Amino acid sequence: MSAITIAFLFCHNLSANFLTLAWPTPNPSFAKGLGYHAFLQKTGPGKEFSSGAFGCVRNNGYKFHEGLDLFPLRSSKQGHAEDSVFAVMDGTVSHVSYSATASAYGKYIVVEHKGFNPVLYSLYAHLAKISDGLKVGSKVKITQVLGKMGNSASFHIPLSRSHLHFEVGLRLSDQFSKWYDRQSFKTKNKHGNFNGYNLVGFDPIHFYSSFQKMKFSSPKEYLNSLPVVTKIRVSAPNLPFFARQNPSLTTGNIKGLSIKSWICSFGPFGVPLRLEPSGLSTTEKIQVLSYNEQVDSDSCRKLIVRDKGKLRPSNQLETYLELIFLE
Repeated sequence: MSAITIAFLFCHNLSANFLTLAWPTPNPSFAKGLGYHAFLQKTGPGKEFSSGAFGCVRNNGYKFHEGLDLFPLRSSKQGHAEDSVFAVMDGTVSHVSYSATASAYGKYIVVEHKGFNPVLYSLYAHLAKISDGLKVGSKVKITQVLGKMGNSASFHIPLSRSHLHFEVGLRLSDQFSKWYDRQSFKTKNKHGNFNGYNLVGFDPIHFYSSFQKMKFSSPKEYLNSLPVVTKIRVSAPNLPFFARQNPSLTTGNIKGLSIKSWICSFGPFGVPLRLEPSGLSTTEKIQVLSYNEQVDSDSCRKLIVRDKGKLRPSNQLETYLELIFLE
């Protein structure tokens, strides 16, 4: 059976200007509107299926999970998953990690979808096998087989819980190693700009379900639909990679403007929504301009905290700002 007949497509318009999505595994349950139990891999026998979802779903809500864990439909008699993993959009392979133990992702692939603005990434982790011939720079088509689902990781994943960890989101910097080297990490960065610290995912289930309901037809429209959690003014005169990579998320007129600062809007869990250049200089390096606490209620990934009665970015959001404006 060919990949195109077992991958599930979601499309509004097949012209090049519109988004078409495929589900990353052969499981039809999401496409049929079934619940979490029909496609999410829970973290253990006594856990809820929601533990395989996106968000603050681990450790009683105090640990963040960046993507979805999707279980296999077919396994061998020995327990090895046999499901293929599919590219969810046309794109270019930007990173391949062939090592099963080099990171918590195990063997994984990152595809960047540069046919859209903003540029999305999709990530496929814990693979047992990566398709022959796939390498950095390989062009892939939607529904193309990228590999086989597995349980590879730097930590132990039981064979019985083999799954695909799937993410979709935005990359922050093209100089990530410079930031990483400034930290006190004890391990070497083996993944360049495609280290998980440099990737900010959004909820794949919300993304796909909103697309199914025809609420958007492009990544930009989707990001515009997300609520703004906070706006931050950052004193920075440079034009960052994130703005160059994603000009559709950069508002205002840059041409001829002497940039002194940027107003950055962030959505749920820290996904950057908009960057607006400003000629206004400020004595404060970082200033919180607005904050909607009602949409920032998850304790594991809060964007704003109160420090002696004053609002300031959380450590997580400070990291995102450092990466976006890395010099």
